[in-house]
Amino acid sequence: MAPSNQRIVSIDFLRGLTIALMIVVNNPGSWGAWDSENSVWVEHLFLPLSHSHWNGCTSTDLIFPFFIFIVGASIAFAMGGKKLDSSNHKSLILKVVKRGLIIFALGVLKDAFPYWRYDSSTHEYMSWFPDVWRIPGVLQRIGLVFILGGILFIKVNVKSLWLTLVAILLGYWGLLYVEIPDAYQVDLTVPNKNLGSWLDSKILSENHLWPQSRKDGWDPESLLGTISALGTCIMGMIAGSFIKGKKTVLEKISGLFVFGGISVVIAIAWDMIFPINKILWTSSYVLYTGGIASMVTGFCIWLMDYKGYQKISKPFIIFGSNALTAYLLSELVSLLIHNIGVGESTVSGIISDSILRVFTDTPFSEVYSNHSELITIKLASHIYAFLWIIPFYILLRWMYNKKIFVKV
Repeated sequence: MAPSNQRIVSIDFLRGLTIALMIVVNNPGSWGAWDSENSVWVEHLFLPLSHSHWNGCTSTDLIFPFFIFIVGASIAFAMGGKKLDSSNHKSLILKVVKRGLIIFALGVLKDAFPYWRYDSSTHEYMSWFPDVWRIPGVLQRIGLVFILGGILFIKVNVKSLWLTLVAILLGYWGLLYVEIPDAYQVDLTVPNKNLGSWLDSKILSENHLWPQSRKDGWDPESLLGTISALGTCIMGMIAGSFIKGKKTVLEKISGLFVFGGISVVIAIAWDMIFPINKILWTSSYVLYTGGIASMVTGFCIWLMDYKGYQKISKPFIIFGSNALTAYLLSELVSLLIHNIGVGESTVSGIISDSILRVFTDTPFSEVYSNHSELITIKLASHIYAFLWIIPFYILLRWMYNKKIFVKV
Protein backbone atom coordinates (compact mmCIF):
# COMPACT_ATOMS: atom_id res chain seq x y z
CA MET A 1 0.00 0.00 0.00
CA ALA A 2 1.26 3.47 -0.83
CA PRO A 3 2.40 5.64 2.08
CA SER A 4 -0.18 8.13 3.35
CA ASN A 5 1.51 11.03 1.54
CA GLN A 6 1.29 9.33 -1.87
CA ARG A 7 -1.55 8.91 -4.32
CA ILE A 8 -3.62 5.75 -3.91
CA VAL A 9 -3.46 4.22 -7.39
CA SER A 10 -6.70 2.26 -7.03
CA ILE A 11 -8.77 5.40 -6.32
CA ASP A 12 -7.27 7.22 -9.32
CA PHE A 13 -7.98 4.12 -11.41
CA LEU A 14 -11.62 3.94 -10.27
CA ARG A 15 -12.18 7.65 -10.96
CA GLY A 16 -10.84 7.28 -14.50
CA LEU A 17 -12.68 4.02 -15.15
CA THR A 18 -15.93 5.65 -14.04
CA ILE A 19 -15.43 8.65 -16.34
CA ALA A 20 -14.53 6.41 -19.29
CA LEU A 21 -17.66 4.34 -18.74
CA MET A 22 -19.79 7.47 -18.39
CA ILE A 23 -18.57 8.58 -21.82
CA VAL A 24 -19.29 5.16 -23.34
CA VAL A 25 -22.84 4.74 -21.97
CA ASN A 26 -23.78 8.35 -22.81
CA ASN A 27 -22.87 8.05 -26.49
CA PRO A 28 -24.42 5.03 -28.26
CA GLY A 29 -25.09 5.05 -31.97
CA SER A 30 -28.81 4.72 -31.19
CA TRP A 31 -30.69 4.72 -27.89
CA GLY A 32 -33.63 2.90 -29.43
CA ALA A 33 -36.76 3.27 -31.55
CA TRP A 34 -40.44 3.78 -30.85
CA ASP A 35 -42.57 0.87 -32.03
CA SER A 36 -45.83 2.72 -32.77
CA GLU A 37 -47.70 -0.46 -33.62
CA ASN A 38 -47.15 -1.96 -30.17
CA SER A 39 -46.71 1.39 -28.35
CA VAL A 40 -43.40 0.37 -26.80
CA TRP A 41 -39.88 1.75 -26.75
CA VAL A 42 -37.34 -0.76 -28.11
CA GLU A 43 -33.80 -0.48 -26.73
CA HIS A 44 -30.89 -0.58 -29.17
CA LEU A 45 -28.53 -1.31 -26.27
CA PHE A 46 -27.41 -4.49 -24.57
CA LEU A 47 -28.82 -4.66 -21.02
CA PRO A 48 -25.50 -4.25 -19.11
CA LEU A 49 -24.82 -1.02 -21.03
CA SER A 50 -28.31 0.45 -20.63
CA HIS A 51 -30.21 1.79 -17.64
CA SER A 52 -33.00 -0.07 -15.92
CA HIS A 53 -36.38 0.99 -17.24
CA TRP A 54 -37.52 1.69 -13.67
CA ASN A 55 -36.80 -0.45 -10.62
CA GLY A 56 -33.62 -2.52 -10.52
CA CYS A 57 -29.97 -1.84 -11.21
CA THR A 58 -27.83 -2.69 -14.23
CA SER A 59 -24.06 -2.22 -14.41
CA THR A 60 -24.72 1.14 -16.11
CA ASP A 61 -26.77 2.24 -13.09
CA LEU A 62 -23.65 1.80 -10.95
CA ILE A 63 -21.57 4.39 -12.81
CA PHE A 64 -23.00 7.67 -11.48
CA PRO A 65 -23.16 6.57 -7.80
CA PHE A 66 -19.64 5.13 -8.12
CA PHE A 67 -18.40 8.56 -9.14
CA ILE A 68 -20.20 10.26 -6.24
CA PHE A 69 -18.78 7.60 -3.88
CA ILE A 70 -15.30 8.44 -5.19
CA VAL A 71 -16.03 12.16 -4.73
CA GLY A 72 -16.73 11.38 -1.07
CA ALA A 73 -13.55 9.31 -0.70
CA SER A 74 -11.53 12.10 -2.36
CA ILE A 75 -12.96 14.64 0.09
CA ALA A 76 -11.73 12.46 2.95
CA PHE A 77 -8.28 12.10 1.39
CA ALA A 78 -7.92 15.81 0.61
CA MET A 79 -9.38 17.33 3.79
CA GLY A 80 -8.85 14.69 6.45
CA GLY A 81 -5.72 16.32 7.83
CA LYS A 82 -6.53 19.94 7.01
CA LYS A 83 -9.80 19.99 8.95
CA LEU A 84 -8.05 19.08 12.22
CA ASP A 85 -7.10 22.74 12.62
CA SER A 86 -10.40 24.56 13.17
CA SER A 87 -8.83 27.82 11.99
CA ASN A 88 -8.76 26.29 8.47
CA HIS A 89 -12.48 25.61 8.39
CA LYS A 90 -13.59 28.93 6.93
CA SER A 91 -11.12 28.86 4.04
CA LEU A 92 -11.83 25.18 3.36
CA ILE A 93 -15.58 25.78 3.25
CA LEU A 94 -15.13 28.75 0.90
CA LYS A 95 -13.04 26.58 -1.44
CA VAL A 96 -15.64 23.81 -1.33
CA VAL A 97 -18.53 26.18 -2.07
CA LYS A 98 -16.62 27.91 -4.88
CA ARG A 99 -15.65 24.65 -6.54
CA GLY A 100 -19.14 23.20 -6.18
CA LEU A 101 -20.78 26.27 -7.69
CA ILE A 102 -18.37 26.23 -10.63
CA ILE A 103 -19.18 22.55 -11.29
CA PHE A 104 -22.90 23.37 -11.04
CA ALA A 105 -22.60 26.29 -13.49
CA LEU A 106 -20.56 24.19 -15.92
CA GLY A 107 -23.32 21.60 -15.83
CA VAL A 108 -26.01 24.13 -16.72
CA LEU A 109 -23.91 25.59 -19.55
CA LYS A 110 -23.02 22.11 -20.79
CA ASP A 111 -26.64 20.94 -20.92
CA ALA A 112 -27.66 24.06 -22.90
CA PHE A 113 -24.79 23.75 -25.42
CA PRO A 114 -24.65 24.48 -28.36
CA TYR A 115 -27.41 26.98 -27.50
CA TRP A 116 -29.55 25.88 -30.43
CA ARG A 117 -31.46 22.69 -31.19
CA TYR A 118 -31.81 20.96 -34.53
CA ASP A 119 -35.28 19.59 -35.30
CA SER A 120 -34.72 16.48 -37.41
CA SER A 121 -38.38 16.35 -38.47
CA THR A 122 -38.51 19.90 -39.88
CA HIS A 123 -34.76 20.23 -40.57
CA GLU A 124 -34.79 23.61 -38.86
CA TYR A 125 -32.64 25.19 -36.17
CA MET A 126 -34.27 26.57 -33.04
CA SER A 127 -32.64 28.99 -30.60
CA TRP A 128 -32.15 27.60 -27.10
CA PHE A 129 -32.46 30.53 -24.71
CA PRO A 130 -31.89 30.54 -20.90
CA ASP A 131 -35.65 30.56 -20.26
CA VAL A 132 -35.70 26.87 -21.29
CA TRP A 133 -32.27 25.74 -20.08
CA ARG A 134 -32.28 22.67 -17.89
CA ILE A 135 -31.19 23.45 -14.31
CA PRO A 136 -30.80 19.96 -12.73
CA GLY A 137 -28.28 17.57 -14.26
CA VAL A 138 -25.37 15.23 -13.64
CA LEU A 139 -22.69 17.86 -13.00
CA GLN A 140 -25.22 19.98 -11.13
CA ARG A 141 -25.91 17.11 -8.73
CA ILE A 142 -22.18 16.47 -8.31
CA GLY A 143 -21.63 20.16 -7.54
CA LEU A 144 -24.38 20.28 -4.92
CA VAL A 145 -23.28 17.01 -3.33
CA PHE A 146 -19.68 18.26 -3.24
CA ILE A 147 -20.76 21.44 -1.40
CA LEU A 148 -22.99 19.66 1.11
CA GLY A 149 -20.62 16.74 1.60
CA GLY A 150 -17.52 18.92 1.88
CA ILE A 151 -19.04 21.22 4.51
CA LEU A 152 -20.38 18.23 6.45
CA PHE A 153 -17.00 16.48 6.43
CA ILE A 154 -15.18 19.61 7.57
CA LYS A 155 -17.52 20.22 10.51
CA VAL A 156 -18.24 16.73 11.90
CA ASN A 157 -16.43 13.54 12.90
CA VAL A 158 -16.85 10.05 11.43
CA LYS A 159 -19.39 9.02 14.07
CA SER A 160 -21.57 11.96 13.08
CA LEU A 161 -21.19 10.96 9.41
CA TRP A 162 -22.67 7.56 10.27
CA LEU A 163 -25.59 9.17 12.11
CA THR A 164 -26.17 11.58 9.22
CA LEU A 165 -26.16 8.70 6.73
CA VAL A 166 -28.81 6.83 8.71
CA ALA A 167 -30.90 10.01 9.04
CA ILE A 168 -30.71 10.66 5.28
CA LEU A 169 -31.64 7.10 4.34
CA LEU A 170 -34.64 6.94 6.69
CA GLY A 171 -35.65 10.57 6.17
CA TYR A 172 -35.63 10.31 2.37
CA TRP A 173 -37.69 7.13 2.59
CA GLY A 174 -40.30 9.11 4.50
CA LEU A 175 -40.13 12.14 2.20
CA LEU A 176 -40.93 10.13 -0.90
CA TYR A 177 -44.18 9.03 0.73
CA VAL A 178 -45.28 12.56 1.63
CA GLU A 179 -48.52 13.31 -0.16
CA ILE A 180 -49.68 16.79 -1.21
CA PRO A 181 -53.52 16.93 -1.37
CA ASP A 182 -54.89 18.12 -4.72
CA ALA A 183 -51.38 18.02 -6.19
CA TYR A 184 -50.49 14.35 -6.55
CA GLN A 185 -51.21 10.95 -5.04
CA VAL A 186 -48.00 9.09 -4.20
CA ASP A 187 -47.20 6.41 -6.75
CA LEU A 188 -43.59 5.23 -6.86
CA THR A 189 -44.19 3.14 -9.96
CA VAL A 190 -43.98 6.35 -12.01
CA PRO A 191 -41.48 9.23 -11.82
CA ASN A 192 -43.85 12.18 -11.46
CA LYS A 193 -46.05 11.37 -8.47
CA ASN A 194 -43.83 12.08 -5.50
CA LEU A 195 -42.54 15.03 -3.49
CA GLY A 196 -39.35 15.29 -5.55
CA SER A 197 -41.09 15.82 -8.89
CA TRP A 198 -43.62 18.19 -7.29
CA LEU A 199 -40.83 20.34 -5.82
CA ASP A 200 -38.98 20.42 -9.15
CA SER A 201 -42.05 21.63 -11.02
CA LYS A 202 -42.83 24.24 -8.35
CA ILE A 203 -39.30 25.54 -7.73
CA LEU A 204 -37.81 25.24 -11.22
CA SER A 205 -40.93 25.13 -13.42
CA GLU A 206 -41.30 22.57 -16.19
CA ASN A 207 -39.28 24.75 -18.61
CA HIS A 208 -36.10 24.06 -16.62
CA LEU A 209 -36.41 20.29 -16.35
CA TRP A 210 -35.04 17.52 -18.57
CA PRO A 211 -36.53 18.26 -22.05
CA GLN A 212 -37.68 14.68 -22.63
CA SER A 213 -39.81 14.68 -19.46
CA ARG A 214 -41.06 18.26 -19.23
CA LYS A 215 -44.62 17.46 -20.21
CA ASP A 216 -44.76 14.98 -17.31
CA GLY A 217 -43.11 17.40 -14.85
CA TRP A 218 -40.12 15.49 -13.51
CA ASP A 219 -36.34 15.36 -13.85
CA PRO A 220 -34.04 12.31 -13.43
CA GLU A 221 -31.64 14.43 -11.33
CA SER A 222 -34.27 16.03 -9.11
CA LEU A 223 -33.37 18.49 -6.36
CA LEU A 224 -34.81 16.24 -3.64
CA GLY A 225 -32.87 13.26 -4.95
CA THR A 226 -29.67 15.19 -4.26
CA ILE A 227 -30.34 14.59 -0.55
CA SER A 228 -30.12 10.82 -0.97
CA ALA A 229 -27.18 11.24 -3.38
CA LEU A 230 -25.44 12.97 -0.46
CA GLY A 231 -25.85 9.62 1.33
CA THR A 232 -23.77 7.99 -1.42
CA CYS A 233 -21.11 10.67 -0.93
CA ILE A 234 -21.12 10.08 2.84
CA MET A 235 -20.53 6.36 2.27
CA GLY A 236 -17.49 7.39 0.20
CA MET A 237 -16.29 9.73 2.96
CA ILE A 238 -16.64 6.98 5.56
CA ALA A 239 -14.72 4.57 3.32
CA GLY A 240 -12.06 7.20 2.56
CA SER A 241 -11.57 7.99 6.26
CA PHE A 242 -11.24 4.27 6.96
CA ILE A 243 -8.64 3.86 4.20
CA LYS A 244 -6.62 6.77 5.61
CA GLY A 245 -6.68 5.22 9.08
CA LYS A 246 -3.89 3.34 10.83
CA LYS A 247 -5.06 -0.22 10.30
CA THR A 248 -3.06 -2.64 8.15
CA VAL A 249 -3.76 -2.85 4.44
CA LEU A 250 -5.46 -6.24 4.72
CA GLU A 251 -7.60 -4.98 7.60
CA LYS A 252 -8.67 -2.02 5.44
CA ILE A 253 -9.52 -4.30 2.53
CA SER A 254 -11.49 -6.63 4.80
CA GLY A 255 -13.28 -3.68 6.39
CA LEU A 256 -14.33 -2.33 2.98
CA PHE A 257 -15.74 -5.73 2.02
CA VAL A 258 -17.62 -6.03 5.32
CA PHE A 259 -19.02 -2.48 4.99
CA GLY A 260 -19.99 -3.11 1.39
CA GLY A 261 -21.39 -6.58 1.94
CA ILE A 262 -23.61 -5.54 4.86
CA SER A 263 -24.84 -2.53 2.86
CA VAL A 264 -25.80 -4.71 -0.11
CA VAL A 265 -27.63 -7.24 2.09
CA ILE A 266 -29.63 -4.46 3.79
CA ALA A 267 -30.38 -2.92 0.38
CA ILE A 268 -31.69 -6.19 -1.05
CA ALA A 269 -33.93 -6.70 1.98
CA TRP A 270 -35.12 -3.08 1.85
CA ASP A 271 -35.81 -3.45 -1.87
CA MET A 272 -38.88 -5.53 -1.01
CA ILE A 273 -40.65 -2.47 0.40
CA PHE A 274 -38.61 0.46 -0.98
CA PRO A 275 -37.34 -0.62 -4.42
CA ILE A 276 -33.82 -0.02 -5.71
CA ASN A 277 -34.38 2.78 -8.22
CA LYS A 278 -31.85 5.09 -9.85
CA ILE A 279 -34.18 7.86 -11.06
CA LEU A 280 -35.66 8.26 -7.58
CA TRP A 281 -32.19 7.51 -6.07
CA THR A 282 -33.94 5.56 -3.34
CA SER A 283 -32.30 4.75 -0.02
CA SER A 284 -32.01 1.08 -1.01
CA TYR A 285 -30.26 2.21 -4.20
CA VAL A 286 -27.81 4.26 -2.10
CA LEU A 287 -26.90 1.24 0.02
CA TYR A 288 -26.79 -1.17 -2.91
CA THR A 289 -24.55 0.91 -5.16
CA GLY A 290 -22.46 2.30 -2.30
CA GLY A 291 -21.92 -1.21 -0.97
CA ILE A 292 -20.75 -2.49 -4.34
CA ALA A 293 -18.51 0.60 -4.71
CA SER A 294 -16.95 -0.15 -1.32
CA MET A 295 -16.20 -3.76 -2.25
CA VAL A 296 -14.84 -2.80 -5.69
CA THR A 297 -12.59 -0.22 -3.97
CA GLY A 298 -11.35 -2.91 -1.59
CA PHE A 299 -10.61 -5.26 -4.49
CA CYS A 300 -8.73 -2.58 -6.43
CA ILE A 301 -6.66 -1.66 -3.36
CA TRP A 302 -5.75 -5.32 -2.95
CA LEU A 303 -4.90 -5.75 -6.65
CA MET A 304 -3.10 -2.48 -7.37
CA ASP A 305 -1.81 -1.03 -4.11
CA TYR A 306 -1.16 -4.26 -2.22
CA LYS A 307 -0.24 -6.73 -4.98
CA GLY A 308 1.21 -4.05 -7.24
CA TYR A 309 -0.59 -5.00 -10.46
CA GLN A 310 -0.77 -1.48 -11.85
CA LYS A 311 -0.23 -1.84 -15.61
CA ILE A 312 -3.96 -1.98 -16.30
CA SER A 313 -4.46 1.25 -14.38
CA LYS A 314 -2.50 3.64 -16.64
CA PRO A 315 -5.13 4.37 -19.34
CA PHE A 316 -7.77 5.01 -16.70
CA ILE A 317 -5.48 7.13 -14.53
CA ILE A 318 -5.10 9.29 -17.63
CA PHE A 319 -8.87 9.74 -17.74
CA GLY A 320 -9.05 10.32 -13.98
CA SER A 321 -6.30 12.94 -13.97
CA ASN A 322 -8.53 15.24 -16.05
CA ALA A 323 -11.90 13.74 -15.16
CA LEU A 324 -13.99 16.91 -15.49
CA THR A 325 -12.27 17.86 -18.76
CA ALA A 326 -12.84 14.37 -20.20
CA TYR A 327 -16.53 14.36 -19.33
CA LEU A 328 -17.18 17.93 -20.50
CA LEU A 329 -15.34 17.53 -23.80
CA SER A 330 -17.15 14.31 -24.68
CA GLU A 331 -20.54 15.81 -23.82
CA LEU A 332 -19.95 19.11 -25.62
CA VAL A 333 -18.72 17.48 -28.83
CA SER A 334 -21.59 14.99 -28.71
CA LEU A 335 -24.18 17.76 -28.27
CA LEU A 336 -22.60 19.72 -31.11
CA ILE A 337 -22.62 16.95 -33.70
CA HIS A 338 -26.17 15.95 -32.73
CA ASN A 339 -27.30 19.50 -33.54
CA ILE A 340 -25.60 20.08 -36.90
CA GLY A 341 -27.89 19.04 -39.72
CA VAL A 342 -26.47 17.46 -42.87
CA GLY A 343 -29.07 16.77 -45.53
CA GLU A 344 -31.79 14.60 -43.98
CA SER A 345 -29.56 13.64 -41.05
CA THR A 346 -27.02 15.09 -38.60
CA VAL A 347 -23.26 14.67 -38.24
CA SER A 348 -23.75 12.07 -35.50
CA GLY A 349 -26.40 10.32 -37.61
CA ILE A 350 -24.05 10.05 -40.58
CA ILE A 351 -21.29 8.56 -38.39
CA SER A 352 -23.59 6.02 -36.72
CA ASP A 353 -25.21 5.07 -40.05
CA SER A 354 -21.75 4.52 -41.57
CA ILE A 355 -20.95 2.03 -38.81
CA LEU A 356 -24.36 0.40 -39.16
CA ARG A 357 -23.95 -0.16 -42.91
CA VAL A 358 -21.00 -2.45 -42.20
CA PHE A 359 -23.56 -4.89 -40.77
CA THR A 360 -26.90 -4.11 -42.41
CA ASP A 361 -28.75 -1.65 -44.66
CA THR A 362 -31.73 -1.56 -42.29
CA PRO A 363 -31.77 1.81 -40.47
CA PHE A 364 -31.90 2.09 -36.69
CA SER A 365 -35.40 3.57 -36.83
CA GLU A 366 -36.91 0.43 -38.37
CA VAL A 367 -35.67 -2.19 -35.93
CA TYR A 368 -38.19 -3.14 -33.23
CA SER A 369 -38.66 -6.08 -30.83
CA ASN A 370 -38.15 -9.57 -32.30
CA HIS A 371 -36.60 -8.05 -35.42
CA SER A 372 -34.04 -10.46 -36.87
CA GLU A 373 -31.35 -7.75 -36.92
CA LEU A 374 -31.88 -6.39 -33.40
CA ILE A 375 -28.62 -7.90 -32.09
CA THR A 376 -26.72 -6.49 -35.07
CA ILE A 377 -28.23 -3.06 -34.41
CA LYS A 378 -27.19 -3.22 -30.75
CA LEU A 379 -23.67 -4.24 -31.74
CA ALA A 380 -23.35 -1.29 -34.15
CA SER A 381 -24.74 1.07 -31.52
CA HIS A 382 -22.08 0.04 -29.00
CA ILE A 383 -19.24 0.07 -31.54
CA TYR A 384 -20.09 3.75 -32.07
CA ALA A 385 -19.89 4.29 -28.29
CA PHE A 386 -16.52 2.59 -27.86
CA LEU A 387 -15.03 4.31 -30.93
CA TRP A 388 -16.26 7.62 -29.53
CA ILE A 389 -13.90 7.36 -26.57
CA ILE A 390 -10.71 6.99 -28.65
CA PRO A 391 -10.09 10.62 -29.73
CA PHE A 392 -10.67 11.87 -26.18
CA TYR A 393 -8.20 9.33 -24.82
CA ILE A 394 -5.58 10.52 -27.33
CA LEU A 395 -6.10 14.13 -26.26
CA LEU A 396 -6.09 13.29 -22.54
CA ARG A 397 -2.96 11.19 -22.90
CA TRP A 398 -1.20 14.14 -24.57
CA MET A 399 -2.35 16.40 -21.72
CA TYR A 400 -1.14 13.85 -19.16
CA ASN A 401 2.29 13.56 -20.78
CA LYS A 402 2.56 17.37 -20.91
CA LYS A 403 1.43 17.53 -17.25
CA ILE A 404 -1.59 19.64 -18.17
CA PHE A 405 -4.22 19.13 -15.47
CA VAL A 406 -7.34 21.29 -15.57
CA LYS A 407 -8.76 21.96 -12.10
CA VAL A 408 -11.69 24.02 -10.88
